Amino acid sequence: MTSLIEPKNIKSVILIVIIGCLGVNAVCKPGWIEHSSSCYKFTDNGTNWENANTYCQGLGGMLLVIESEEENEFIVEEMRNSGMSSTWLGCNDISMEGAWVCYPEGTKSMQYENWAEGRPNDWNGQDCAAIYKYPERHGTWDDRSCNDWNDMYTICETSSRVSAMSCYILGPDGRIQP
Repeated sequence: MTSLIEPKNIKSVILIVIIGCLGVNAVCKPGWIEHSSSCYKFTDNGTNWENANTYCQGLGGMLLVIESEEENEFIVEEMRNSGMSSTWLGCNDISMEGAWVCYPEGTKSMQYENWAEGRPNDWNGQDCAAIYKYPERHGTWDDRSCNDWNDMYTICETSSRVSAMSCYILGPDGRIQP
């Protein structure tokens, strides 16, 4: 019987081990759109901010957090293609007015902002962020009441990169060791 560890096979074994131990690109789940290093799920149902946030977490993702101008433009184009007028962003200032935080834990401040002129303005207690694609607001953000739901759609986001779950060590006989 031939062992995988024989000199003629050693390069293949090393390559398999290296590939198995590095992060690998993953394909997005069906119904998700891949862009850059993220996967996006666009929904066509209007809902409030809390329900949108809970929905995305239930899918294993988070409510959309835009981190660059390039990502903002991508989202606006996809909104245009899907007929969305506005969508929630995963950012709010619920805990402290004017201190906008993002992500499900609400612990990270915004890395990128694209507020419309005069926004955010906390008009009538608006604490949740949204993005608009209207021509006059092309991709700019506004603060909205977290309870709004009419024309407020949901885009969920998750990483398209997945780390390998484990590495395997091969024994001298070419079998995986416990």
